Amino acid sequence: MDRRQSQACLKVTDTLNFGIDRILNTNTDSDRSMNKKEKCTGRAVFTVTQKNWLEYYFQMEKYITKQNRKILASSLGLTDLQVKVWFQNRRMKWRHTTAATSLNK
Repeated sequence: MDRRQSQACLKVTDTLNFGIDRILNTNTDSDRSMNKKEKCTGRAVFTVTQKNWLEYYFQMEKYITKQNRKILASSLGLTDLQVKVWFQNRRMKWRHTTAATSLNK
């Protein structure tokens, strides 16, 4: 019984070690850095018209719904993610400015 259990444990650890070795060999640091470079699309540069429309909608509502975000993104020629991130960044800017003005009073 002990020999069978130890043999079973050896087989399990052998497959685990093989799996870890395989993962370590396929995901080298150079592969990871290349994957990050492929995912990064760079900084989005908005046109004046796009900024004006985004600001207009932000003044109406600080939080945009998913449906309105998709509509706004398609009408401005942006991606859904770009509009989402713009609203997140704009809310942070808005919070910082309101906090700074309340401290000055």
